[in-house]
Amino acid sequence: MDGTVRLLLAGALVAGLAGCAPGTKAAPASATAALLPIQTDGPVAPSGTRTPTVEPLVTVGSSPTPQAYLVRANDTFLGIALAFGLTREELAAANPGLNPDLLSIGQAILIPAAGAGGGTATPIPTPTPLPLQAGAPRCHMTSSGGAWCLLTVLNSTAGAVEGLSGWVTLIDASGGAFLTVPVYPPLNLVPAGKAMVLAAFVSAPVPDFAAVASALTMAVPVQDAERRYLALDWSVRSSMAAPDHRSWTAEVELGLPAEVRGAPRVALAMLAFDAHDEIVGFTKWEPDTLPIPGSLTTVRLSVYSLGPAIERVDLLGEALATP
Repeated sequence: MDGTVRLLLAGALVAGLAGCAPGTKAAPASATAALLPIQTDGPVAPSGTRTPTVEPLVTVGSSPTPQAYLVRANDTFLGIALAFGLTREELAAANPGLNPDLLSIGQAILIPAAGAGGGTATPIPTPTPLPLQAGAPRCHMTSSGGAWCLLTVLNSTAGAVEGLSGWVTLIDASGGAFLTVPVYPPLNLVPAGKAMVLAAFVSAPVPDFAAVASALTMAVPVQDAERRYLALDWSVRSSMAAPDHRSWTAEVELGLPAEVRGAPRVALAMLAFDAHDEIVGFTKWEPDTLPIPGSLTTVRLSVYSLGPAIERVDLLGEALATP
């Protein structure tokens, strides 16, 4: 869905739930979970490290004469498309590295000419991503014939980062790239020393491939952290793996400080790690009603492995408010 553009006023909740204790900060919520990955009985597809010689396939935009639009408060991705006489798909094709749900004020978006069709849009220059540590990309096949492609990125810098995006490319036996998909994180904020997953689902049928390449295309330091990100109270009530370690369930008590004003948008993500500290599953939760500052809510989260057994989990969260 399109996310209303916000000055990101968010709180980072980060906890290793495999042995966690109260004390970090989180956000309140109500009772509806949106589980993104599903448990799969399919095999893990071949993986590979990032390969400098493999470039992502060119994404065709809608116009040879694009222009740049700077995002303003309360803009949405769909609203911007309609304002310029475009469909959501045309605007997305011209901005392959953009997450429509994580727009920020002042961000540049490529606007192709409406109805031009078939032209190749010139990408808007983006900042060089921070040198974060990325694991080998992995694509996990599902029983439906699709695949979840995951990229584990560790924020090894001294400060929080945001705006992560990247791509994953499937490579055939001859070393050629035949499918590139953009990958995005479930949350925007990645605190120092913590890992985040970038993910995309590839619909069935997924062609046979021999390896996977990836690259991180965007990662920037958090600016004005004290103004844009709120501290949130939290505590973990329970955290337990299933006997076969194919899933993990946690209950977290969350609460926004009473002095918070406005209508924060709350989101939580639970990441599942295998014995090699690679992310093998994740789930994202958002409330279906606005959180009430000063109140506490218990949220139940479950995550399923897409591949190896789960050895530990981390919980992250943020609360975004409209300006």
